[in-house]
Parts: sequence; structure tokens; C-alpha cells
Amino acid sequence: MITLLTGAGLFLFGGLLAIPAKKQWRGMLFIVISLIAQFFILPPVIKILYGSPVISINLNFSGPIGNAGLLVDPLAAFFMLIISIGGLLAAIYSAGYMKMYRDDDRYSLGSYYFFMGLLIAAMLMVVIIQNALLFLIAWEIMSLSSFFLVTFEHRKEEVRKAGLYYLVAMQIGAAFLLTAFGWSAIQTGSLDFASFKNLSIANPVNATFIFILFFLGFGTKAGFVPLHTWLPMAHPAAPTGVSAIMSGVMIKTGIYGILRMLLIFGVPSPWLAWFVFGVALITGLLGILNAIARQDLKEKLAFSSIENIGIIGLGIGVGMLGIVSGRQLIALAGFLGALLHIFNHFTFKSLLFFGAGIVYSKTHTRNIEKLGGLAHYLPVTSALFLIGSLAISGLPLFNGFIGEFAIYFGLVKGLNATGGALHLTAIIGLAGLALIGVMAALCFTQIFGICFLGSPRTAWHNQPAEASPAMLIPMAALAFLIILIGLFTPLVLSLFWTVVQQFLPFSAVSVWFELYTIYEKINRALLILGGLILFFTLLRWLLLRGKSVATFKTWDCGYQAESSRLQYTASSFAASFVEMGSALVPRKSVVESSRELFPSGAQFTSDTDDVTEQSLIRPSISLLQKTLQRFAWIQSGKTQQYILYGLIFLLILVIWIIGVH
Repeated sequence: MITLLTGAGLFLFGGLLAIPAKKQWRGMLFIVISLIAQFFILPPVIKILYGSPVISINLNFSGPIGNAGLLVDPLAAFFMLIISIGGLLAAIYSAGYMKMYRDDDRYSLGSYYFFMGLLIAAMLMVVIIQNALLFLIAWEIMSLSSFFLVTFEHRKEEVRKAGLYYLVAMQIGAAFLLTAFGWSAIQTGSLDFASFKNLSIANPVNATFIFILFFLGFGTKAGFVPLHTWLPMAHPAAPTGVSAIMSGVMIKTGIYGILRMLLIFGVPSPWLAWFVFGVALITGLLGILNAIARQDLKEKLAFSSIENIGIIGLGIGVGMLGIVSGRQLIALAGFLGALLHIFNHFTFKSLLFFGAGIVYSKTHTRNIEKLGGLAHYLPVTSALFLIGSLAISGLPLFNGFIGEFAIYFGLVKGLNATGGALHLTAIIGLAGLALIGVMAALCFTQIFGICFLGSPRTAWHNQPAEASPAMLIPMAALAFLIILIGLFTPLVLSLFWTVVQQFLPFSAVSVWFELYTIYEKINRALLILGGLILFFTLLRWLLLRGKSVATFKTWDCGYQAESSRLQYTASSFAASFVEMGSALVPRKSVVESSRELFPSGAQFTSDTDDVTEQSLIRPSISLLQKTLQRFAWIQSGKTQQYILYGLIFLLILVIWIIGVH
């Protein structure tokens, strides 16, 4: 345990050292310390994932804390692996990306690296702490440090607004968690997680409601609908290295919390499993539909993260339904699919955010309507971004397909169930997951095609040039993981087995080998497919090497002129699809034109709104403002009135004390 705590402390130590360091050395210093931290964290974590005994320590405190356990079991080790690697890659990327702020005295790179180190250390502590009070402290440190990272460019009004929105959302989530932990502590008389297990045995009804509170609290961090609205505001505002670690890593701590509570409270009731499944399905559908409709590149990726949280939630829901129905293979496939997608989403979403950061740093815009033709200027970035786009679309040869296949497999097995409710759930789940996959492919075809292909839609003042190695190395490392997991799945599956086992209340060795055998067959087929693609690509290169190849355009729809005015815009590309979901993605259009007979010009702009923001968040804020305005008279500004408030409070306190005694 000391080794792991040292690794977590090193991230914080690296952030502290960056404060007094010279500007040009801050990034490199933080990278070196983060790299050293890997040698303390990764070896014990990987050993636990491969079956070594768990690491635990009990600390006894006086006062309200009591017993405070630290536990690194397979679930904690799995998330520590993601956090540690994700922190290192974000550190490397930031060394290149943050150079644009190095000579600007308005921004402090020292504070950036300090809060990044604090964020990574807090996330590592969140997944190993087993005491409610200490957990909430680490959880709040994680939220506050990410708030300061989101508001790094605090001089911009939209950044301050996004940061405050994010902070309020996190406090709402924390309020749910505080209520859930408080209720659990009152029922059990302890703040220790281990004691909460007795609650599900002694009072199953209370345990169910407490689990819902935990789901709402952790779901706010993860981004489940309707608690997701902070993501598309915070991610565009934050520096891209922060966006990557928040989307690829931090929101997974919300998933960790849900999984940890599921381990504590045991087998859920059937209706609770359907509740998780339904919320996840809605989250996935609304997330990807909004991603298609937006024009801001980082906003699109943020909504895509919401969609992928929905897919992870579907896996958890399928696993829960498998447990309550007593079907081992469904439970195994659901939880395995969720865990695979947690790791896979970390890889391809971090890669895509890193790519979006390069696009922004080179073009100074996130509006994809103004981009185009970047593959000519950023060939390496384009190729790596394409790998991430193919992976997140769930296509074979890449890791996104591997995780989603397990969830599909669990749902297909549900079709064979005798229970009508489970059978219907499987049908709805298969249809919903397939629709999410289709929309994801459409979304990332749109993003890659509009941004990187065709002709530029903007005359660049400075022609974009390829990014520095510091920004490309993390993308290349993630692309390698994407292909490795996609083509050699059996090599990494054993990393997930010890974690999946924790959620199964029965021995699942036989069904594990059944599912493992299926993955081996899929792996062989994918290797053959990949080999054929590589063979014919090399054959074509050998046959055409040194030869000039004539091209003829028989019908090119006007592309002969290579004018951006003849190309699809992002809005027109997806217009027909978005129209079908217009009730869920409200569109606002503005037409500006003169009433002259021969107008010199006209302008049309359109934007979409989040239906949750429009129908739930804004009306709630408006109602709250109107309610508080009724009490505005309390804050009069008169000192005498405030003194009177204090005297009234003291009088009530004295009466209460006398009444108690």
C-alpha cells in the first residue's frame, strides 16, 4: 500500500515542483515525475489484476471518522491503471499544447500543473478509500481541482460561466452522495464501506433507495441523462489536455462509484436493474443525437462521451439483469462489456480530444463549419484521428467493436430467456444499441469528413503545420492500444476476468471459457481480415511503385473545381437525420436578409439546443430565481436589521437548549 500511496503522492509532488520551476521546464518536470510514479503504481496494480492478493490497510481515527480502510481490490486496481496511464499521457500532451500560454503572463502554467497533479492524486485516492467521510473529502478535492483546470482561461466570460455551471453541478451530485452516505451511516452506525453491506441484508427496501441516491450522485459525475448538461459546457472551456483527462478518465470515477456500491449492496431488485438499463439507453441515444447536431468540435466529443457512458451503463444494466434472473452468461457478458468499454473509451476518447486540441491550436477555431482539408496539412494527426473515429464507431479491427460485442452478446442471450420482461428488454436493448452504433458512425464520418477531407473552408492566415512530438506521442500510444486490443483481444481479456468475478454471485469459470472461446474465434477472423487488407495494400504499392497512375473523373458533382462552396457543410450532412429527432434536439434558425429586389447578401445560421437544458434546467433555475426574489427584502443592507437577525437566532438557540435539557 505504501508503494501505491507513494505513486499517488508523486503526481501531487510533481505539480508542487512545477510552481517554482522555470516556465520552459515545468512541463518536462511534471512528465518526469509522472513517469516515475508509473513504476510505483503499475506493477502492483497489474499483479492484482492477474490474480495476486488484494492490498488493504485499516486506519483507526477518533471522532467521526472511525475505521478508515484503504483497499486495492481488482476493481480499484482496474481504475488505478486507467488513471495512472491517463495522467501520464495528459502530462506529455500538455507539455506541447500549453506552450501557447507560456509567454502570456495572464495565465499561470504553475497552477495548471499543480491542479493537474492534485486531480490525478485525488482520483487515485477516490478509488481506494473505504470510508465515507474521507471519500467525500477526496471526491471534493477532485471536483475543485478540475474546476480550477476548467477555468484556466478565466479571463473569458464563457469560460467563467462554464466553470461555475460545472461547480454547481458537482455540488448537486455531492449533495446526493452526502445524503446517501449519511442515510447509510445512520442505519449502520459506521462510516466504513464494509458496514454498509449489512444494510442490504437488514433492510433491502432502504438499501434500494440508498442505491438510487448513489446512482444519482455518481451519475452526475459520469454524465447520465438528465444530469449530463455540464459536460458540453465544461469540455469546450477547458484546455484540451484537461478535456481529455476529464472525459477519458475523470467521468469514469462516477462509473467506479456505481460499481463499488453495486458490490456493497449486492444483488439488486429487478426493477432497479431495469431502471439502470433504461436511463443508460436514453443517455446513449440523446448523447449521440446531440453530438451529430452540434458544430463545436469539442462539444461534439463531449456529447459523444455522454453516449459512451450510456453504452457502459447498458453493460451494467445487462449484467444486473443477468444476476437477478440467474443467467450466468448474460451477467458475465454485461459486466465484461461494461469494463471493456470503460477502458476502450479511455483510449479512443482521449485520442480524439488530443486530436481536437491539435486542430484548435493550429486553426484557432473549434467550429467544424470553418474547417476542411486538414489532412493535407496535418497528415499524422489525421491518420491517428481516423483510428480513433473508427474505434469509437464500433467497427471491427478496433477495440470499440470488442467491448460492444460483449453487450450485444448478452442481449442476444436474453432473447432466449423464458421470462417475457427480459425477452422484451433484450429486443429494446438490441434495437437501441444498434441505433446508437449507426448514429456514432454517422457522427464521426461527419467530423472526419468535414474537418480533414475536401478543401479548406477558411483561408488560413498561417498555414497549419503538423504538431510537435509531445502532442503526437500520446495519440500514437493510444492508437497502438486501440489496435492491440482490437486485434489481440485474448491477450488482454485476462486483465478483466478478476474484476468481472467480483460482481458475479456464482462461479462463472465455465461460462467465462465459453465467452473466451468465442473471442478467440472472432480474433482469428479479425486477424485474417486485417492480414488480407495489409496484403492487398502492400501488393498495390508494389505493383504501382515508380509508375504514374492516371485518374479520370467521369462524374464528380462539381468537385473538379475543388471549391469549398460545393461541399457539404456539417449541418447539411446530418440535416435529414437530425430532422427525424427534432423533438429531442430543438433547432434554432436565424435568417438575415434585406428586402431589396436584388439583395447584396444574406445569412443563415442555425444551432441546436439540449432538450434537458431547455425543458428542465432553465425552468428550474427560473423558478428558483423567482422564489428567492420573494425573500430579497431580507438582504436590506441595514446593519441594525442584521443585528436583529443575530439576536433572534440566539434567542431560538437558547430556547432549544432549555427545551432539550
